[in-house]
Amino acid sequence: MSDTVTTTPTTVGPARLSAGTVRQYLAARSRLGDGTVRVLLLRAAPSWDGTAVQRTAGGLQARVGVAPSVLAVHEQILGHLDAATPPDPKVLVVLTDREDTDLDPGLLARVYGGRIRSVDNWEVVQEAFDARGLDGRLRGETWAAEALLDAAATRGWPSLGKGLLSRDEALTRLARRRLRLSRHDKDALGGPAAHDDGERIDPVALFRWTQIPGGPDLLRDLRGPERAGLARFLTEPEQGGSTGKIVTALVDAEHGADAAAYAVVCAALWGHAEADHDLYRARGRAERWLGDQPPAQGDELDRILTSFGHNGEAYVRGLVDRGEHRLADPVLSRAAQLVAQFGAQTAAAASPLLAAGLDARFTAAGRALTDGGADTVTAAVTALAEHALAADGATRARIERVRMAARLRRWLASRPGADITSVADGTARQIRELGWVDRALEHLEAGGDADDVLADAYSRIGEQVRAKRRELDRAFSERLAVWTADGTAPGAMLTVESFLDRVVAPVVACPGRRVLLLLVDGMSAAIAAELGEELHGHWSEFDPLQNAAGAPARRAVAAALPTLTTVSRTSLFAGTLMKGDQSDEKRLFPQHPCWNGAPAAVFHKDDLRGPDTGSPFSTALTEALADEHTHVAVVLNTVDDRLAKEQKLGDGTWETKEIGGLEPLLRAARANDMTVLLTSDHGHVVERRSSKLDAVGGTIGSARHRTPGGPVAPAEIELSGPRVVWPEPGSQIVALRDHDIRYTALKAGYHGGATLAEFTIPLLALLPFGAQPPTGWRELGDLAPSWWAEDTEEGAEMETGADAGAMPDTSVARPRRKQTMKATPPVVEGAISLFDEEEVVLPAPQEPASPAVEPAAVPASAPAEDPAAALVERLMATELYQAQLDLLARKPRDKAVLPKALAALVEAGTLPMTALAERAGHPATRAPGFAATLAQLLNYDGAQILEILPDNRTLRLHRAQLIEQFGL
Repeated sequence: MSDTVTTTPTTVGPARLSAGTVRQYLAARSRLGDGTVRVLLLRAAPSWDGTAVQRTAGGLQARVGVAPSVLAVHEQILGHLDAATPPDPKVLVVLTDREDTDLDPGLLARVYGGRIRSVDNWEVVQEAFDARGLDGRLRGETWAAEALLDAAATRGWPSLGKGLLSRDEALTRLARRRLRLSRHDKDALGGPAAHDDGERIDPVALFRWTQIPGGPDLLRDLRGPERAGLARFLTEPEQGGSTGKIVTALVDAEHGADAAAYAVVCAALWGHAEADHDLYRARGRAERWLGDQPPAQGDELDRILTSFGHNGEAYVRGLVDRGEHRLADPVLSRAAQLVAQFGAQTAAAASPLLAAGLDARFTAAGRALTDGGADTVTAAVTALAEHALAADGATRARIERVRMAARLRRWLASRPGADITSVADGTARQIRELGWVDRALEHLEAGGDADDVLADAYSRIGEQVRAKRRELDRAFSERLAVWTADGTAPGAMLTVESFLDRVVAPVVACPGRRVLLLLVDGMSAAIAAELGEELHGHWSEFDPLQNAAGAPARRAVAAALPTLTTVSRTSLFAGTLMKGDQSDEKRLFPQHPCWNGAPAAVFHKDDLRGPDTGSPFSTALTEALADEHTHVAVVLNTVDDRLAKEQKLGDGTWETKEIGGLEPLLRAARANDMTVLLTSDHGHVVERRSSKLDAVGGTIGSARHRTPGGPVAPAEIELSGPRVVWPEPGSQIVALRDHDIRYTALKAGYHGGATLAEFTIPLLALLPFGAQPPTGWRELGDLAPSWWAEDTEEGAEMETGADAGAMPDTSVARPRRKQTMKATPPVVEGAISLFDEEEVVLPAPQEPASPAVEPAAVPASAPAEDPAAALVERLMATELYQAQLDLLARKPRDKAVLPKALAALVEAGTLPMTALAERAGHPATRAPGFAATLAQLLNYDGAQILEILPDNRTLRLHRAQLIEQFGL
């Protein structure tokens, strides 16, 4: 590029040069920095408002002077070149409006280049970017050249490598540098200096910029032409668009720092709220916030504000979702203030981001729970979960309580029967149904709600559920009293004294099997239901009873009486009904014949403490877990301790991490290939506004039982017989059968009584995914009752024509669970077709000692006809099913395989592949191929009726789609 730059003559004289122009001009002339004393004459207006000494990015220093006359030019040249001592800096730049012909030729010959040089700002810009040329549109932005050169400062501009400098590239870099705009979060948060790359300045970058302290002031402080030029650029559709228009207007109106908060309010006013008179008034107040010159008027302004609000809401929601509360919280707080200022409270209630919108959704949920149908309740819960603030910990707990209330409402609408046919029927029902009710009620009772409408709905539902539970517990206690008094054998029902013989012994009998028995003292069926759902993410659960009739199920274990640790836990560890303590348990547990001579040991609370900081267990427990021959039992006291010491249990949630020692013990079981049996010694009832009952004529034995004597209150029942072990075997006691009664002082919870929650002990038999189960174990699927899932259409059917708030009093068949469709392709990698001629032969599975699995037994409360079998029968009679069956490569040899599999899927809804194969009488080792064949059979015309979940081991049948697709 030539140093000689000629400019078009004008009649107004040379232009003023900025400091940036001078620096960039010097930077492009490296010879000036060779240490020689030099004078550079630049034709320009003889004025200078920069510092006297300028320094370029390359380190060159030059002093700048002005010469408005020929004499002044001569004096500047001679004073610098003929100075008595070498000048510092060595380069002098003289700005003058004189012409070459005005100067002495001899003196002119001593200056750099021998002439006065003319400067073209765009030429300097091109040099500054090391570009081969400039976009013609960039030259049209007359304000930009000086701004680009001034913005170069001492850093210069990154080289384009002789590329073309486009208008958008140049102005984007200028905007990023001048305004400290960055696409990098760390820059916007006060980290390293912003990058001035050429990517688009989008709405997110603009909103981030407005949140930088002092960021909007950077635009307002620019000189007029540059401020106006950059503002226009930021509003272009390819850049900030509508967001840029509103942000720049807010900056002019000195509201730039509130742009994100203003956008959230605009989203409510122009995006979510229903139009009415109050809304238009609030919009008018909001529009006035843009100042005297808004970017548009009328419908066009509405369009711009709608887009701006949408972008701002998305930006702030992103902050919330990523947990950037340092940025999001001040925005939402300021938005709430603007809502009040604009009178936009009604619009804010429709916001999916503002706290007012969340509050409105909780109120709507309360109304739905009180008066709405099933669809309305489901929609209300979904709306709550979709609110941006739903992820907050406290809010999650509130929403979970709404879900629990909806579940209890569906349970009540199912009109649960109050008949308990036997003790075994009651304990089984407690595990499969009533424990889930207790779990939901505990969540509901634990927190209540500050919203009056929702609180009233909780109170109404809670009272109805407690009344139904009292009715069920009364019926159960009558059965329990007769059974214990008669000394009737438990039959197929598991009991604490038969647990080692019927559950543990068959596992020990399998070669190489070791048992880890985890006894969570006081764990109820409600807690087990919650823990089981969490554990299903990493463990397979099984029905461990061999030769059991009916479908596999999570088993209940009957406690000894009274339901105390000293009775039930000792009876379980000893294998016989007795009262004892820890020393009896340690002594008798390893002596039981179930171990077949193998070593076994019990570890209690005091045995768990590690010898040092890095040890999770005591030395003895660590050694026992590592010993490949030793069977281990560990007592975990977290639940019982919390019940005994706290006045309230909090939000009702129980997770594995909350039970001391449970997580590390499960890890140890996985590492040492142990079979896990997670159980308890009794359940409990939770303190929820109970009343104290005087033990007239008897001696108090616990918070929930006493010795006989005096009248028996309606809340009490007499129990006697061989199952009553306290204070001596065969004793008689009086136990409470109402959840809300106690004999002693307030605690967080109690046990010792005769309710289902106290008497029923849950049992979870667990193995890691893929582990070979012990002989006779059958894998379990989804154990939640039908009314637990939010997406069940049966809930709507149950409530049709009935007041959900009214107390149901009729027993009806429990509806089956239906699932919603999800977009997971029904593909199993490596799946082998069940009926192919060339089927790959896999190792034969271990033959179970039990006979083939019988068809699912019908619950006592269900009608005689099995609804699942009836639906499958109708399915198989359809022409479409027969056509799909004909498409299979080969028909199954055993015609009962498919009906069994389909019935099991309809019954359970969700099942592991191996569990399904076992229930259909097919080898579990070929379960993936079986699943692929079933998917081919059912998924007609792209419909995903049978879904293989992302874990690639679990199947989910969408019953509603099955009925619709096959016309059932």
